[in-house]
Amino acid sequence: MVEIKPGPLSGITVLDFTWVLAGPHATKHLRDLGADVLKVEMYKKGGAERAFPFRVDHEGVTQSSYSINVNRGKSSLCVNLKHAKGMEIIRSLIEKSDVLVENFAPGVMERLRLDYESVQKIRKDIIYCSISCFGHWGPYSHKPGYDIIAQSASGWIAQTDPATQAPVSIGDMNASMHALTAILAAIIHRNKSGEGQNIDISMVDCLFSLHENTLPWYLISSAVGNPVEPARIGRHHAGYAPYGVYNGKNGSIAIALLTDLRWEALLDLLGSHGQPLRNDPRFATVATRCTRENCGHVHTAVENWVMAQDSVEDAEKKLDGAGIPCMRVKGVVELADTDPQAKARDMMPTIEQPFIGPMRMYGSPLKFSKTPAGPRGHAPLLGEHNAEVLSKMLGYSEEKITQLYRDDVLFHEDAVNRMKK
Repeated sequence: MVEIKPGPLSGITVLDFTWVLAGPHATKHLRDLGADVLKVEMYKKGGAERAFPFRVDHEGVTQSSYSINVNRGKSSLCVNLKHAKGMEIIRSLIEKSDVLVENFAPGVMERLRLDYESVQKIRKDIIYCSISCFGHWGPYSHKPGYDIIAQSASGWIAQTDPATQAPVSIGDMNASMHALTAILAAIIHRNKSGEGQNIDISMVDCLFSLHENTLPWYLISSAVGNPVEPARIGRHHAGYAPYGVYNGKNGSIAIALLTDLRWEALLDLLGSHGQPLRNDPRFATVATRCTRENCGHVHTAVENWVMAQDSVEDAEKKLDGAGIPCMRVKGVVELADTDPQAKARDMMPTIEQPFIGPMRMYGSPLKFSKTPAGPRGHAPLLGEHNAEVLSKMLGYSEEKITQLYRDDVLFHEDAVNRMKK
């Protein structure tokens, strides 16, 4: 394990009131970029993600893979927000923080008196980012929501045939990266103007804006008075060909060719399976192939050819040789254990996780030549950094911190004591 250099956000302090995924994923990337992230966790319980699977009990300490993934490198503070002294700590930390991120349902931070207007009175130039399912205004804003609700509300589930949710929490993670972009832009603005601001990120807005072709398809056809509702998408794209996942004898392979440059090479490779396409004007160009009426014929020819190969590995080798974009469908075990690309891109670094030992984690997909991004430490135990943060940032004495524990203001799990020995 190599000590990582300071990142581009070195010197930025983030006060993290997030839970589950949308918020923690955003603040994880802020930490990967070098910011100091102080995660304020629910008193005695911690963030909800600590209870999510997969959980392991090792050396007498139970830890969650979910929580480790989204919280590595952060500092954990477990403060009683119902106690006046706990709120005094939070207000003092706000004064020293550059960014506050929260992803509770609208109204929660107001009840805590930690909404943007209240926080801005403590630090005028604070950058305050809220992430929620529907945002803080609009007719649905009062509704609570998780990722699958956002996928449903944004039209994502309606795009697939059969209707199904994405295999990952795309709403949460997409909103996280939009939040990250907005926060970075707000930091640049503050550096130029001295002004902080409030950022409102809606998971539904973010997913809605990602409709790459389906919604624009409908909008342009509506604009000329002939609205066309896009077809649903399954393994094969309804409007692009070849563009899909094609089954073979021992697995599947993704194939995509949306230019005319390699079309003849693909037909040569397909042999008899592609012969009906060769002289048919419906398949002569991308513009004619990529229509709802014609692309199905291409999909059928390609899949028949893939199925005729000895294996999907054999199909991939032949497609690579012809310069056709393709990739055998890989599973997570192969990616984690043997994939050379993930290794070469440092996407599986090893971090020493307390009570677990060396553990592979995601590397950062953000690659910099001068200020690298990546994991900056293990995922914290609950309340692990109470004393460190209060002494270094707020100047609290050891005696004062001890008294706060006696007063039921601070808490840390028992495993923290074992770490100190």
